[in-house]
Amino acid sequence: MTHEDRSQMDLSQHRTSASGWGLRYPGLVMGKGGKNEVKEFTGMWGLKSDADLVAFTDTLSREVPVWGGPGKTFSEATTMLGLIRTARWFVARTQDFDGYTLFFISQFDGTLEKYFDDFVLNGKENLTKIWGHCVGCPTGPDATARDIVDYIARGQIKTLACYDVAPSLSLGQIYKAADWYEKTQKFQRAVAKGDVDLEDAVNAFFGELAESYKQVPSAAMIDTDVARQWQYEDVAEHIGK
Repeated sequence: MTHEDRSQMDLSQHRTSASGWGLRYPGLVMGKGGKNEVKEFTGMWGLKSDADLVAFTDTLSREVPVWGGPGKTFSEATTMLGLIRTARWFVARTQDFDGYTLFFISQFDGTLEKYFDDFVLNGKENLTKIWGHCVGCPTGPDATARDIVDYIARGQIKTLACYDVAPSLSLGQIYKAADWYEKTQKFQRAVAKGDVDLEDAVNAFFGELAESYKQVPSAAMIDTDVARQWQYEDVAEHIGK
């Protein structure tokens, strides 16, 4: 059985239970009364003493073999999910783990439970390349993607405040609005030139509007020099302590 098969089996056996994922907090909910709401997750995990941050960032900059299918980069695969609005990883020194700590912050459409259900689809290999650098992350041949996601969920910490520019609009609605704007602009410019038959132009315009929108490409910025640059050591100097 492949990792993908096991991930799918794990997913079918475990659905939509916040307590089942070990989540102590439902996360902040951002919305303005529309059809959509935005949720968030923030977590922290102790880094191993031999954690390789170069390998960590390389994982996010290379192709993702399971999540989005063959030949998909991290940002392309994330676009295909159509749920994640932002995701961020960073490292800081904390006394909670007596050393270095990995933080992960994400905002997304849909419920927090569904987010973790879908997280299993990353596959064991991809999840291990990130959280495998953390203390206590399940490893070995018997560990599954579901085990690792359960570990990730248990690292949840409470967010004090969060902001989203348009929480009542889902990513699908945003993509559709952008798609219609571009098609309307194209139609207006064609009519303004006056060299097209108006009836044909209108029919073509409505025909294009009826076509499915294309997802707006997302982008990921990975700091490949993270192991050679300052991270947080001089923060105290800059705030006058």
